[in-house]
Amino acid sequence: MNNIKFYPFSEKTQSFAPEPIPASRLVPKWYRDQPGSIDDAKFLPMGNVSSTVKRCMPVFDYMTAGYLILCPCDIYIDATNPEKIEWSVPITLKQFANDMISKHDVLQYSHYPIDKELYHKDLFRIMPFYSVGTEEGYSCIFMNPVHKDASPFYAMGAFVDTDKFITDGHLSFLVRKNFKGVIKQGTPLVQVIPVKREDWEMEIVDNKEANAVITKQRLNVRSNFVNAYKLKFRSKKEFK
Repeated sequence: MNNIKFYPFSEKTQSFAPEPIPASRLVPKWYRDQPGSIDDAKFLPMGNVSSTVKRCMPVFDYMTAGYLILCPCDIYIDATNPEKIEWSVPITLKQFANDMISKHDVLQYSHYPIDKELYHKDLFRIMPFYSVGTEEGYSCIFMNPVHKDASPFYAMGAFVDTDKFITDGHLSFLVRKNFKGVIKQGTPLVQVIPVKREDWEMEIVDNKEANAVITKQRLNVRSNFVNAYKLKFRSKKEFK
């Protein structure tokens, strides 16, 4: 099994910053509450299905892929001032504040297409106090946590060759305008998905061949009322 390593910054930061966890350990509340079907008793006699997103394994696999880096402590954020985001951390952690929180100069991302109706102009940055490293030939995609419960943060994604460079910097976030409140310790900040680096070449398949392959697959997957993809096509993924 391949190995991904999370490096704590120090004994002091490790004493309070939550350890990263497999994404599968933090399935969001909305997903747990979502019924698997609308009304099977009504639709099955007619040969139809009423499955919801709860039965969509590609959604589940995407949501639970990789690992989550968590907010190191409670962070109070006030984004109501359009000129500047105000913030604070618990007073006992003030000694880490300057290392933990920062922001980019606006000129560093002046051409980035930020939805300024939705997000504050400041690009907020948080040091997670854990670095990430992988085995040779493997990189990591750092991305906004997938399908999680609503958050005022949106993580700026990146693709890092973590076998050659163990990440050592802040994570960057857009913050919703007019948000005022506390980001709780342990809130998912980014989802980290390790991937093997390989070269790829795209191909547009001939229409006749595409039609034959897709038609066969469509009939196969539609020959079951539920869970056909899970039973016939899905490969189980493990992130421990």
